[in-house]
Amino acid sequence: MIKNRLIQLIYRSVFLTISMFGIIESFGLFYNQTPSLNCFIYYTSLSNFLCFGVMLTVCISTYKHIMNGNNIGNNTCITKLKFYSTIIILVTFIVYNFILADLMFEPGWNSLGNLTKHIICPLLFVLDFFLFDKHHSLKWYDPLLCPVLPLLYVIFILIRGAVLPSDYKGTIYPYFFLDVNKLGYGGVFLWVGILVVAFIAIAYLLFLYDKIYIKDKKIYFSLKEIK
Repeated sequence: MIKNRLIQLIYRSVFLTISMFGIIESFGLFYNQTPSLNCFIYYTSLSNFLCFGVMLTVCISTYKHIMNGNNIGNNTCITKLKFYSTIIILVTFIVYNFILADLMFEPGWNSLGNLTKHIICPLLFVLDFFLFDKHHSLKWYDPLLCPVLPLLYVIFILIRGAVLPSDYKGTIYPYFFLDVNKLGYGGVFLWVGILVVAFIAIAYLLFLYDKIYIKDKKIYFSLKEIK
């Protein structure tokens, strides 16, 4: 892990700059785009908004440490929420690249926005977790909490789809695996179950990484602090 907080600050500032571009593109504010608030129905956009807010908070904390002369150390600010956000954005990366990859080649700003929100920012955020966060603090149940926010998103989309008028012309279900009209509630719940299992499995892999530590230039693995 890298403990130099100046390096952390620079890295996080770069992330925030790139992430801000993705957010602006999400609202359709670039030339030849149509401004819209539709981004709020997309898991991708919401997960990127979440990571931007989390990283901004951590970046401010890093800056304060440096201003106070604490130039060496790893991030201890909102580490639990940052862990949950890491899993959430990592799933964004996986689903997009392995399930929704055909959307990668949309024209214009959309293509660059997709690249930013689905690949660059997720990878940068996950790498920040590995390089700069203080570890060994996660509990055994933390991976089980990672799907909570995504499940709230699913509930929101299903309720929204149920109350929209039948003649609504916009996007009702932003992803095929949430499309009740095509899959039925049984099919949607099956897909959601699969994704929840994927969330938890990925979270436990990072949880195991959290239990690795280096001492005297040797790598050790310990589950002693699981409570």
